[in-house]
Amino acid sequence: MAKQPAVVSLDDRKPLRELMAESAARWEATGHYQGLRELKLKNDDPLRYELFHARLLSTVIAAREVAKQISSSVMTREEGELSFALYTPEGDSVVFSTGIMVHIGVMGNFIKWMIANGYEEDPGIAEGDHFANNDVLISAVHVPDVYFATPIVHEGEIIGWASGVTHVLEVGSITPGGGMTSLAVERQLEGIHVCAEKVAVNDRLRRDYELRIRRNTRLASFWLLDDRARITGNVFIRNEVKKIIAEFGLDYYKAAIRELIEEGRRHHLGRVRERLIPGRYRNPCFHSSLLKERPGVLPQANRDTLIHYPLELTVRPSGEIVLDLEGASGWGFHNFNAPPGSIYGGLSIALAQTMDYDGRANSGCVLNVVLKLPRGSIVNPDYDFVSTGFSWGSVMAIFNGFLKCLSRGFHGRGYLEEVLTGGNITTAVEWGGKDQYGRQTGGVNVEVTASASGARGVTDGIDAAWSLWNPEGDQGNAEMWELLYPHLYLGRRVVTDSAGAGRFRGGACFESLWMIHKSEFVFTYQIPGVARVATNYGIFGGYGGGPAYINLAKNTDIAQRISARRDIPHGEGDPGRPEIARLVKGEVLRGEDAQYISEPLKEGALYEKLYLPGGGGYGDPLERAVDAVERDVNLHFVSPKVARRLYGVEGLETGGEWKVDAGRTAKLRTRLRKSRLARAVPVKDWWRSERERIVAGGIKGEAAAMYADCLSRSPAWARTYREFWALPAEFDFSAPPPPPGRRNRASSMVPKR
Repeated sequence: MAKQPAVVSLDDRKPLRELMAESAARWEATGHYQGLRELKLKNDDPLRYELFHARLLSTVIAAREVAKQISSSVMTREEGELSFALYTPEGDSVVFSTGIMVHIGVMGNFIKWMIANGYEEDPGIAEGDHFANNDVLISAVHVPDVYFATPIVHEGEIIGWASGVTHVLEVGSITPGGGMTSLAVERQLEGIHVCAEKVAVNDRLRRDYELRIRRNTRLASFWLLDDRARITGNVFIRNEVKKIIAEFGLDYYKAAIRELIEEGRRHHLGRVRERLIPGRYRNPCFHSSLLKERPGVLPQANRDTLIHYPLELTVRPSGEIVLDLEGASGWGFHNFNAPPGSIYGGLSIALAQTMDYDGRANSGCVLNVVLKLPRGSIVNPDYDFVSTGFSWGSVMAIFNGFLKCLSRGFHGRGYLEEVLTGGNITTAVEWGGKDQYGRQTGGVNVEVTASASGARGVTDGIDAAWSLWNPEGDQGNAEMWELLYPHLYLGRRVVTDSAGAGRFRGGACFESLWMIHKSEFVFTYQIPGVARVATNYGIFGGYGGGPAYINLAKNTDIAQRISARRDIPHGEGDPGRPEIARLVKGEVLRGEDAQYISEPLKEGALYEKLYLPGGGGYGDPLERAVDAVERDVNLHFVSPKVARRLYGVEGLETGGEWKVDAGRTAKLRTRLRKSRLARAVPVKDWWRSERERIVAGGIKGEAAAMYADCLSRSPAWARTYREFWALPAEFDFSAPPPPPGRRNRASSMVPKR
């Protein structure tokens, strides 16, 4: 047997708060995690080191698979909305499973919050205790993501933490659903908050906690089954870690978990230096909240709001990245507010898919990323009771822009296969009322976990099988959703022309058409998606998709048509003459925006949700291979009309297939390029005309209010804006800034790394 390397034993019998402070001090003094200037275990015996890492990684992945079999939630078992991880005693992630990797560091910050707030003394930390959290202002991404963490104790010493997260189906918010409803414009309306509480002892849920969940949520059985799934996964990790310690030794375990994090940090820095060009990258990002005069909206939220995230990314020669959101809109009375924990999560999942996918995806990967999140803004609110129900809306907008910044760097270095234009801001459907079993209930359908990715620099995006927050996402079987909710699927198909056009097109998104079945009272609440604002635009000339919308049909004759075996709708078809309007009689609402719909529905009503947009495209659509366009038309991903208008491809239907006419296509593309040149103007002329429009008050309404808000709250961003447009220092927009609301300093601790 090979001689084992000597290992310096760390004195982990100190209080966790002291250990956490020492770790921070070593980082500050040395720039290395825990002051580790040398990866001794890796260098002395790399095979043993790799075996150790593989054992830990396979443990958390196996815990995820075990937990999926415990939960009966469609979200957990079929869509895969869960993850598990191992943390150091101080709350730094060592290894992370597959799944929703957005939580790599966020769950660790929840552990750090407990340590900083003296949980060792009160309520105490012992083996078999499980602590739960879904409070975004402590550390989470949004309320439906419920974390469980349990200490791993060896010979009386806390040597780590096991932690797991699942996305629960219903949280008891102001309207029935998954806690992302647009009407939850303040924290108190979001549903039940579990604020870093001890909810299980001796690996069993506390009775008082279980009763609280049962009395405050509408699908309590699924929440509690998810709780047991998390406990099971965490216990699995705890037991396996003890076996690993028995095999490798406690001293080796303590040293190796820290080396893995330092190695992850170094790997990340090396990848940045290798693949990105140092410099400053900018990408403005936008979103909208449309609540003006909506049914049930509270007075303070009765407004339409355009939200601005002026993303600036600085890549330093050292490999350090600075993500700066100076100038972001202020927090508001809507559910898009995204506290630092949410942004930290978005950073984790974006890096795990671009930089750190083959390294050590752990806390080390973000140690050299600096977040600048201005206090009082939408990304760092200073109001205790701000709503964070759909913080994902902001996170997805920001990190779509982040991915585009990275992609410009990848492109500059020649790593075309790494380019990713982002994805889309996806929507889901929250509903409530009576289900098919006669019960008052509610929930959320998040089949849009299988959405669409943006194009890459070498190939098309992924169709209906990717989302930013869960790259392994699955739609879930329609039959399982039908078992859970009073929604009978009439169709589920890819949406024609949803993909952003380009030399390589974005991924196409999909639609679902439901019939309300065996229920006489259903309200639908569409959570915020992309309403009237482009968020998934392409790169290097690629186009984006359009906004999300829905079609509704009430009081229809669908039952009679089914009985008579007549044609019924299965999708939208031609947007100009959608099947829902053409094939059924009834009251039809077409093309409604997806921010918030409250339409009482009952048996036989049809609800069609179009999960536009698809992913953004890469490159000029006129450079797309004509055979690729031909294939897309025959698969109904692209219509002949769009093939002609955007791709410049002419074709004819022959023998049941659409075939490209090469001669007419060449002429059309030449004509389209000439038309572009005729419309083009020099950049200096465009700049001059845009400046005149700004000075003349051509920016109005929500856009003017947005800019007025950003100028008033950020002198640095205001200076940049005015200098770019050569405006006088006193220039402001005529529209008044939005009301400040009731502001006070948040008492919740902002998670720190």
